[in-house]
Amino acid sequence: MGKKDRQGPRIAFVTLRDMPGTQVMFWVVDECPYCGERHAHLAGNLRDADPGETLGEHPAPCRPERSYELTLPPRPKRKVGKEERRRARRAARAEDVEDV
Repeated sequence: MGKKDRQGPRIAFVTLRDMPGTQVMFWVVDECPYCGERHAHLAGNLRDADPGETLGEHPAPCRPERSYELTLPPRPKRKVGKEERRRARRAARAEDVEDV
């Protein structure tokens, strides 16, 4: 008797791609958490559906008994603005002056 997957569904980051010459869109998993291969899941039609509605838990094509959650990759942090960089520099200078 094997152990069950105790962690629940794993997370798989996806990108949205369309099939050339058609209006069909796919969510592409570049690296499956189970086998490391690339998989594609149907996301809908360009005109009719919102592809974001098809995100969520799906069975893994390599192991149908296991599932993973299709999610978008995290967005990178915004760059710090010019004023915030100036404040950080001033604060660093103030600490240097206090140390001397």
